[in-house]
Amino acid sequence: MTRIQAVATVGRPEDAEVTRRILGATVELISEVGYGGLRVEHVAQRAGCGKATIYRRYTDKAGLVASAAMSVLEVGEAPDTGSLEGDLLEHALVNHRNQQRQGPSAESRSGLLAIFEPEVFPLLWERYFRDRRNQGVEIVARGIARGEIAAGADADVLLDAIAGLTLYRGTVKRVDIPVAHYRSVIAALVAHPPRVVAE
Repeated sequence: MTRIQAVATVGRPEDAEVTRRILGATVELISEVGYGGLRVEHVAQRAGCGKATIYRRYTDKAGLVASAAMSVLEVGEAPDTGSLEGDLLEHALVNHRNQQRQGPSAESRSGLLAIFEPEVFPLLWERYFRDRRNQGVEIVARGIARGEIAAGADADVLLDAIAGLTLYRGTVKRVDIPVAHYRSVIAALVAHPPRVVAE
């Protein structure tokens, strides 16, 4: 059983509302104070509940933050536009939309970095990152099968290059990424893909 606990809400709409307030307060506070400054008592105060209410749902701060992240992150459906470049673009734009949801301020974008905290990332890998990565690998495999990209292409490095564009430009440099830039980067990667390196 993971540390992120499911909350039964069937027949208990008040529980669902409390959970919504807790997750919303967590998202707000992460943006304001970052992961290191987040305190469960402050979340409880903002959400209008007791600390015990939070700990009945999430066993620790990492589980709380992972669940809060999942409340705003979109996994998205695996795209199938009929072309590798189209699929990679749609896949990348999900990451772009997730980042845009954090807002334009430095504080909001910095809050996104909480998902990479050592305690939080493994939890999100199980519920978010693994599914996103599997979608990407499936996209590249379809492209190889259709002859759109070399069979020796390293899907992992290719996907990291595209995701890194979003993370670095959006979170570190805090500039928006036009769709045209995604298209040109994806076209270059497909035309000259990183290759699997034998160890």
